[in-house]
Amino acid sequence: MKLIVGGQFSGKYERLLELGFSPAEIANGDLDSFEEAFSKPAIYRVNFLLRRLLKEGKDVSLLLEAVKSHPDVTLACDEVGCGVVPIDPEERNYREQVGRFCCQASALADSVERVWCGIVTELKATEEHS
Repeated sequence: MKLIVGGQFSGKYERLLELGFSPAEIANGDLDSFEEAFSKPAIYRVNFLLRRLLKEGKDVSLLLEAVKSHPDVTLACDEVGCGVVPIDPEERNYREQVGRFCCQASALADSVERVWCGIVTELKATEEHS
């Protein structure tokens, strides 16, 4: 599994295209259903899948379990924990859950990259990639 993190609109989608995914192969976590998202090899805006699980009152561990059962998936997730802490408890919980998910996903990942201003920084690589 590969995890790509970065701020919103920082170049993560473009990075997925650089990695060879066609637009048809990239699910949009903001629009596609959970099942549809995991039927594709790459998921952009995976944080919105998590947001929907929270809003539906579902266990957010479902997202990590889906990742574990799709070890070849490439995930692109917005960094949402920087900046002003929201007053709304639901928004604070959302940010916390995304941060926790990214920590758990990065532990499972073969590769973790951060994209900032379109510049890719490798944070973790397997032995064969380093």
